[in-house]
Amino acid sequence: MKLPKQLQPYAEALAKTKIPSININGEIKRTTPLESKFGGQPYWLKADAYPTSKSGEALRLLAQINFSEIKVSIPGYPTEGILQFFVAGDDVYGLDFDDMTNQDTFRVVFHENIESDESKWLTVMPDFDDENYFPVEKECALSFDYSNEIVSRQDYRFNVITQIDKILEDATDEDYELYDEMMEAYDELTNEQGSKLGGYPFFTQEDPRTYGDYPTFDTLLLQIDTEQKLDIMWGDSGVANFFIASEDLKKRDFSKVLYNWDCY
Repeated sequence: MKLPKQLQPYAEALAKTKIPSININGEIKRTTPLESKFGGQPYWLKADAYPTSKSGEALRLLAQINFSEIKVSIPGYPTEGILQFFVAGDDVYGLDFDDMTNQDTFRVVFHENIESDESKWLTVMPDFDDENYFPVEKECALSFDYSNEIVSRQDYRFNVITQIDKILEDATDEDYELYDEMMEAYDELTNEQGSKLGGYPFFTQEDPRTYGDYPTFDTLLLQIDTEQKLDIMWGDSGVANFFIASEDLKKRDFSKVLYNWDCY
């Protein structure tokens, strides 16, 4: 990565922010119960209670990641098993604005061991109202590729990590002009948009981890971006993020996950 001259003084700090991510590519296509997907039918056992909200509303599968399909692993993430994300089909896609960690109208489920006896799999899905709100209109099969990313400017840790904003302390008009040039150059280097596991997040508004107790959710578990060719739309061209604390990810404890989506 060749840095523009405006950013050369920060080269060492930026290099230290580099982390791996798994980019997610989609194709509108029917899938089998075990395959990675957006939408569609999840792998689920008949003997297990299907995910519902406290009010009894069945949640819909938003995404399923089968880690055995990902050829290159990234530190902390599973290498086997199936991770699932369910949300309610309401007008806010299951988001609780008062507590974004409240797994009532969304749910994250990890299947560490997969039952090989297909007769035990759930085959009859709950009836979902076709008029329900849901960001994924068509089932998509997923594929994956590996990349590295430097910290995105929207990440809540950007200023602390890079110290770039110190240029604005006692700033002159020239300083502000230089800062704007630097940020324009910086944005061309980052690739926070798109659907992925790991890496740094993208927001159309701001990072919710800036406030309250949310800074502990330091790891991007999953990001699903609007993609019109796949008929995925979050509100007005928005994006959804699921965050987890790195220690909880290592322990495979998905009971504490921060779910957020925003749009323009």
